[in-house]
Amino acid sequence: MFNSENIQTAAFFALVLVFEVLERVRPAREVDRWKDLKIDVFSFALAIVMNRLSNYTIIRFVNATAPAWMLGGWRALQGLPGGVRIVMAIFLVDFMIYWIHRAQHRFDPLWRTHAWHHSIEHLYWFSGFRTSFLHSFIYNVPQAAVPMLVFNLSPLEAGLGYSIGILIQFWEHTNIDVNIGPLRYLIITPAYHRVHHSTAHSRTNFGTTFSLWDRMFGTYHDPALVPATAPLGLGEPYDKKKMARMLVGI
Repeated sequence: MFNSENIQTAAFFALVLVFEVLERVRPAREVDRWKDLKIDVFSFALAIVMNRLSNYTIIRFVNATAPAWMLGGWRALQGLPGGVRIVMAIFLVDFMIYWIHRAQHRFDPLWRTHAWHHSIEHLYWFSGFRTSFLHSFIYNVPQAAVPMLVFNLSPLEAGLGYSIGILIQFWEHTNIDVNIGPLRYLIITPAYHRVHHSTAHSRTNFGTTFSLWDRMFGTYHDPALVPATAPLGLGEPYDKKKMARMLVGI
């Protein structure tokens, strides 16, 4: 039976296989996977739990407030064909996350929710799951609530849109040397996002799905100007004594 969880699970395992092969065939840089493997495995397991907890809270809010969103001007949007609403939801959610992401790099309390993710020094498909609880919650609010409240998408439609966004976010953390041609003017690439994870340029390339927001709002940095071997991470070792706080995001 198809539901949003089945779609996300199937997409995840398919992507793992594809990205694992591509990273070995066309690596962008030499990556020491073993150095942080324990942390990455732990972060992945924790990310599943954190997403479950945050989504449970958000979905309860969605269910409680959904009737109110069926009134007024939102009805015009909610009457559009399902495919149109899915595409619109993907763009609106990504636009919101772009500004959330910028704020995380601008304001210290929000940076604390994001710092754990930027502790990554070896970027590959598995490392992108390194997120704090509050980071997951902050991102899951627009990802879960907007599609269903603003666009009245069914759980299956919302799950499809969410999976498309996650696919691109998953892909952007891979260690793949690839040229997608003109699509790079719209879609984030691994090289594009690697610039954001670089120590010297972390306040650029904030987009998570689409690159157009950075181009529109002056935060774009050309990946061609940053070598693939540029140092990644926080610029200094994180304090392991504060790891518990980093995992929470405080």
